[in-house]
Amino acid sequence: MMALLMNDTDMDRMLNEICPKGETYRAKAWGTIMAGTAEVLTLGALSNTYCYLGISEHYLVIAIVGTLNIDTIKGKICLPFDKIESVSVKHGIFPSQRIIKLKSENVKLKISLINNPLGAKVKNQKEGMNGICEALTSLK
Repeated sequence: MMALLMNDTDMDRMLNEICPKGETYRAKAWGTIMAGTAEVLTLGALSNTYCYLGISEHYLVIAIVGTLNIDTIKGKICLPFDKIESVSVKHGIFPSQRIIKLKSENVKLKISLINNPLGAKVKNQKEGMNGICEALTSLK
């Protein structure tokens, strides 16, 4: 059966599947890769694309799931912190939204994280968002 909501079970399964060897996640959350970023275009998507994000000791890991069939990984990004050239974390238009912009040699992404239960059943979204944003902010 196809998942209709972003959820903890799929998030754990997908992120664990692509976790770098020897790493463990410090924070996990779901997000939206904003349309128009170079990485999304290579996936053939011209609209926003859902994803699960994980932060480990040395990596930002992203399982890209698409917009309709969200129980299958369509793409994956495993980005070592030392390869990230620039990162910014800003407040979005909603109080519970954060916009992450990051750039590395091969990847340019704009990701929206929001603590909103409408599109997801992820229990610790707020804590995951905070952990991811704190880790990325500390890389500057």
